[in-house]
Amino acid sequence: MSHVLRLSVITSAVLSVIATAQAETQTTSPHRNDVMTVYATGTERDSFDAPMMVTVIKNNSPETKTASTANDILRKIPGIGVSGTSRVNGQEIYMRGFDRKGILTLVDNVRQGTDTGHVNGTFLDPALIKQVEIIRGPSALLYGSGAMGGVIAWETVDAKDLLEDGQNSGFRVFSQAATGDHSFGFGGTSFGRTEQLDGLFSFVTKQSGDVRLSNGDDMDNKETIANMLAKGTWQVNDDQKLSGQLRYYNDNAYEPKNPQDLNVVKDNLKVNRTTRQRDAQATYYLAPESNNWLNLKATTYYSDVNITAKGNGTPYEGRTQKTYGLKLDNKTHFYELPFAAHNLTYGGETYKQNQTPYAATTQFPDADITFASGFLQDEIALKDLPVSFIIGTRYDHYKSTAKGNDDVKEGKWSSKGAVSITPTDWSMLFASYSEAFRAPTMMEMYNDEIHFQVGPFVNRWKPNPNLKPEKTQTAEYGFGLRFDDLFMARDNLQFKTSYFDTKAKDYINTEVSFLEGYTTSVNAKQAKIWGVDASMDYKNDYFNWKLAYNKTTGKNEYNGQSITSIKPESVTSNLSVPISNSGFSVGWLGEFTRHTDFNAASKQPRQAGYAVHDFYVSYQGDGQLKGLGTSVVLGNAFDKEYYSSQGVPQDGRNAKLFVSFQW
Repeated sequence: MSHVLRLSVITSAVLSVIATAQAETQTTSPHRNDVMTVYATGTERDSFDAPMMVTVIKNNSPETKTASTANDILRKIPGIGVSGTSRVNGQEIYMRGFDRKGILTLVDNVRQGTDTGHVNGTFLDPALIKQVEIIRGPSALLYGSGAMGGVIAWETVDAKDLLEDGQNSGFRVFSQAATGDHSFGFGGTSFGRTEQLDGLFSFVTKQSGDVRLSNGDDMDNKETIANMLAKGTWQVNDDQKLSGQLRYYNDNAYEPKNPQDLNVVKDNLKVNRTTRQRDAQATYYLAPESNNWLNLKATTYYSDVNITAKGNGTPYEGRTQKTYGLKLDNKTHFYELPFAAHNLTYGGETYKQNQTPYAATTQFPDADITFASGFLQDEIALKDLPVSFIIGTRYDHYKSTAKGNDDVKEGKWSSKGAVSITPTDWSMLFASYSEAFRAPTMMEMYNDEIHFQVGPFVNRWKPNPNLKPEKTQTAEYGFGLRFDDLFMARDNLQFKTSYFDTKAKDYINTEVSFLEGYTTSVNAKQAKIWGVDASMDYKNDYFNWKLAYNKTTGKNEYNGQSITSIKPESVTSNLSVPISNSGFSVGWLGEFTRHTDFNAASKQPRQAGYAVHDFYVSYQGDGQLKGLGTSVVLGNAFDKEYYSSQGVPQDGRNAKLFVSFQW
């Protein structure tokens, strides 16, 4: 069935609901706390109304402020898993059945991630983060290759986020400590604005040591991390502005060569590893207020990641990955057409990634890959019916080159159709069909190094430049409910859920041949991934309660094996209670996760289910203590022993403290 026909069937089915829906109106409560998303559709809108599941996490809670790494903020979200250990290097995200290769990570719209085997990560200190948007499901229409399972979009803090009304300059200092990884850090931010300019400069430094695990062991670790961020905006006139930023990250670590493994052994000795990342970005905006067809945004960016390692008995290694990119998009509005209003988003993107190994580096081919794309999206709102649509398509072309290999060229279309219906002010229904893809990585295509060796037996990687891109087709159906003044005055309840069904073709898998002595990447025939996401948020004057749920199942249909890049069925409950008008609040975060349920064909041992509880107290000063903020968190308060889906023991009891003062 073509995607056009699929969308027609979906639309017809959902429109039938409208015909029987009772027309109701309800005044929006002034106490409703709408959460806005930008990355979901490229246009700012209420995340509740978006025809997809979107989670927006602001860095204003004790759990986020005391996070030791950026990815720690995501650990307790149902359906999102973090592989590796508590070391920054090696932490990778998986979601909706896709590992890091199928999840696109952005920091202020700059693509992140390196194809470095076991030392990838999100190299960003939590103190610099304003918020993170998690777009579940395929997002290739706006973001291209790699956004099959979703998008993790980090945003760093701006001067305007820190300045209060009437304030033109300010300073903020902060400090953080934790017992679980013996860490201590501090930093500061200066920020200000004039009539046309605003900007900030921020730095953070932190040291961490051995990590106490929930099974009672201590994991060897030593890291010294430094972050710097400088950014600003020049409002040229009412129609134009320029913004830019520079970001620097440096991590000097003494850890096992493969940081995803817990222990130091003969084949995984300790090394001195340095991870440096430098990002630069400049954006030009042109949006004349009286012009509905011109709302232009042009962004150019550069990212440079350099990872080196040297230890006793381990030769010096170095890896460099550079990314150069340019993205243009424009928005055109047609509000005066007779039947519907249209909001067009269209543009193009081109970027190149180049990776260079040096010294004794292995499993990091000397290669590059270049992408060029164009896209068109139309957000349509009918005028006489409470119905809106999103339709669009994108074409991506990529070319990869490596010494000793023929160039690889491939093109791929990705289309999307979605419909949203709001039969009442308190309800919405949505359905969508989306296509996505990811190009093979340079390591998947060109790696020819030794994979492993057992005595005289050597198994080598075999290059496969003929790999096809992975392709997915996803259907998703869901609904949401939203009520004001439901149980008492000034309260608000929001609930949203969806079911998704993904079919992946040419799924890239690793094939190991012990008899012939090689390992290679191959295209599997098909994989199927399906599941449910749900979230609830209830607020009143006395407390805030959030619930979230996910269950995802995946299977490689060509061999029957379970897909193991899946977090087990889980529920999180987060209760926050302000204590009168004292500035104090207390809270509890519980994570309840079922045991892994991979089938026998996957040959993965079952990991037991678990319940982990965090408790926290926070204080926000007022009066003479205005500007003082403190958060204390007791993570894994009952010291529960538990393991990830991959069998890695997770952190034990961890007392965390964050203190800040702003003036």
